[in-house]
Amino acid sequence: MSHCNNINHFSRMVFYHLSKVFSHRLSFSEVGLTDHLLLNIVEYSAITNDRSVKIYKLPWTVESLYGNDIDIFVQNREGTYNWYALQAKVMSYNGAFKDLKYNKDEVFQQWDKLLRHESVYGSKTFYLLYSGNSLRAPYIQPSRSDCLGVPDINELGLGIVETRIVANIRMNILRHSQMFYFEQVFPDHLDSLRKLFCCLPHLPPEGRTFKREEIETFGYREVYADSKDFDEDRDSQRYEIPDGAAAIRMVINSK
Repeated sequence: MSHCNNINHFSRMVFYHLSKVFSHRLSFSEVGLTDHLLLNIVEYSAITNDRSVKIYKLPWTVESLYGNDIDIFVQNREGTYNWYALQAKVMSYNGAFKDLKYNKDEVFQQWDKLLRHESVYGSKTFYLLYSGNSLRAPYIQPSRSDCLGVPDINELGLGIVETRIVANIRMNILRHSQMFYFEQVFPDHLDSLRKLFCCLPHLPPEGRTFKREEIETFGYREVYADSKDFDEDRDSQRYEIPDGAAAIRMVINSK
């Protein structure tokens, strides 16, 4: 077992859980699923003592100006880190991502802000799509492969799609009033989140790379740090956090 296998297993569990939710025409929030994702990684790390993935969280709620919910820094073969910034969205029972919509009151749409993040910080941004079998299923089988091959459909419970793909579909293919559906990106553009956890040596270079000291977690608290390391006074302070940072930060180290 490894963090790679664990995230793959959790992706399947998300797909199964959301499929049950959708079968009753119910809904689930992306905040709740993100919390479950963090808990899953934290518990796996604690049980196995595998600290190759570290999770950090700000002790207060902060919303990035660019919309990213989770920052993942993945160590590459040179020992530096690539920055992947994720915006989470959850599917509805009809297969739509209702929050992935055009906002007529905004000059810059959410995808514009994420693409701006790429140009300012040298990151690579993705939409993290929490998915299951909607009432529009069945779907065709996945076709995109990663370093482990082609994932099963249920391994796309945690799917990632590049922001530029979403922006192009949202602005050039769909009308502003139209919903954005799962099949807009599946199977041609959707990868499993496992790609960031399992394919470290194979990930292409994206934007700029960062040294460990450039992504120091000052102001963040390690989620699974021992309770004796918890500093309530430090946790109550507000630190100067870069504008492009998300409230949640993962650092994935190669072994």
